[in-house]
Amino acid sequence: MDLLRALIVVSEKAANIARACREDEHLFQLLVQKKNSNEANPRFVEDFKTLADVLIQEMVKHDIGHQFKELSSSIRGEENNVFKNKLGDKIRVEVKPTEEDTSNLLEMVLNGDQQAASRLASEVHRNLEIDSIKTDVPQKNFDIDLSKLGVWIDPIDCTAEYVHGSPGRRKQNIHVNGLKCVTVLIGAYNKITGLPVMGVINRPFLDEDDYQLSQRCIWGVALPNFRDSSGLNKSIKRQVVSISSSENEEIKEKLRHNNVELVEASGAGYKILTVILGLADAYVLSKGTTFKWDTCAPHAVLKALGGDILDYKKTVENHGMESITYSEEECACNATGIIAYRDEDFLKEIVDILKS
Repeated sequence: MDLLRALIVVSEKAANIARACREDEHLFQLLVQKKNSNEANPRFVEDFKTLADVLIQEMVKHDIGHQFKELSSSIRGEENNVFKNKLGDKIRVEVKPTEEDTSNLLEMVLNGDQQAASRLASEVHRNLEIDSIKTDVPQKNFDIDLSKLGVWIDPIDCTAEYVHGSPGRRKQNIHVNGLKCVTVLIGAYNKITGLPVMGVINRPFLDEDDYQLSQRCIWGVALPNFRDSSGLNKSIKRQVVSISSSENEEIKEKLRHNNVELVEASGAGYKILTVILGLADAYVLSKGTTFKWDTCAPHAVLKALGGDILDYKKTVENHGMESITYSEEECACNATGIIAYRDEDFLKEIVDILKS
């Protein structure tokens, strides 16, 4: 219970940092760094690493590790925390004990921009109350062994849309692209079973008139004897599947031929979120272009709702419906694709189509 509330709070702090970095164009241009080729997602011609990513990741590690010592060595994220400023200096970004010390470190990254550094440091060290966050605050108590948990962070999922910063367009309440597809993902998993147990998804850029604004911060808990989530609606079958624009055309055609409407949306985390929200019945991806930091948080929420994320290849090739799992030793890539679903009956329909 305490850990869940803490994850909700740090997700909102992360959202505040993401928003702060986008509000000042001069600041944002300073923050963008192109990723090294060995870090870049192969799906994109250009992939970006921002100080916002790194700073959020280190803030989550700092805050959660400080509150829950058992987890301090088991929190992992997408980014390394070495940032290079415009002068070519390599600086290890981390949260210092005081706001002033963090500001001084960030000032080095920002080429002496004291005002920007101070603003970001104030967000990192801000104390937030959970009641100020747009979510259904958890009410039910549950026990969890922290020593068995690992945590995956995706500080800003859908980085390309975050960098480009467009308002995007919408189809059937699904945000196809733009800032509304950006999410902060923080998920916890059981290191013994490999299964996700707790997840928080924060959407920093929703507006007051956006669909389901009250669910700007979504969470779920999926333990063997306890399930709970942030007041999510019952899913209604829509015959809609979220899919990547780069998906195999043969797979797309199979689905269309069986009267399934395809919606190509940005961001792995957001596409899974469309399933969680009941806007799509499934998310199908045959390629190995998602990672554990993309899936851990939304996977936990789906399991809390009775859904799951399966290994695409094993499921479609008749090896059984096997959940993807998480560990500290394995490769971070979901190398053989995924199928995210909320309703098992629709999953069976989709699998039959894909096998045909």
